[in-house]
Amino acid sequence: MTAGHAHAIDFNHLDAYTAGDHDLIHEVLRLFRGQVAQLIDILGAAGDAKTWKDTAHGIKGAARGIGAWQTAEAAAVVEHFNFADAAGRAAALAALAAAFKDVCTEIDAELAA
Repeated sequence: MTAGHAHAIDFNHLDAYTAGDHDLIHEVLRLFRGQVAQLIDILGAAGDAKTWKDTAHGIKGAARGIGAWQTAEAAAVVEHFNFADAAGRAAALAALAAAFKDVCTEIDAELAA
């Protein structure tokens, strides 16, 4: 988990979003993990600013949907980052990947419960 944060996922938000349906929560978490892993790969290979921005925007929305606030915040940084700054872009992407890893750790724990 990210230092200073109790949880990478706001399960109260997710419960409200899914009306507390345990099976639906698990399905949403599995879909989120798979989708965002693919989108992060797309970001890593992005060759233009539009792909970079649009992909980050998609991650931000998906993360907000499940209550992964730190991941959404990291995606917002990526979304608005100057694409021409390759070193900065790599650092922003690394921060997003780290936040996503924290979410995946919580998803794995939830799915195993």
